Amino acid sequence: MIENIIEKINSKAKKIKKYGILSRLLAAISYLGVFSLIPFIFKVKNEYVRFHAKQGLFLFLVEICSVLIWVIPFVGWIIGFVSWILCFVLSLMGLVNGIIGREWKIPFLHRFANRVKF
Repeated sequence: MIENIIEKINSKAKKIKKYGILSRLLAAISYLGVFSLIPFIFKVKNEYVRFHAKQGLFLFLVEICSVLIWVIPFVGWIIGFVSWILCFVLSLMGLVNGIIGREWKIPFLHRFANRVKF
């Protein structure tokens, strides 16, 4: 039992060591709104950073759309608020997964982010 837990911890630690601190930092800031453009601007070649940058960019676009929906009275306020909260939670989850070195796929948005080529 304890051996299995130690083995899982060691395997996760090896994954974290797989990516450097700069790669993990760039992957994490990709989920902070406009900062998702940084890997695109500097043409980062790291596949791990690209993965998170693509998802961060699409999440940023969804955040912009959710704010624009707030213009619609009543229904738009509710939908905009709920979608903004959802985007905030997804950004937070992406940020944490980027820091720890995990390639986490955002449900539904990952399909669109996969199609981006840069």
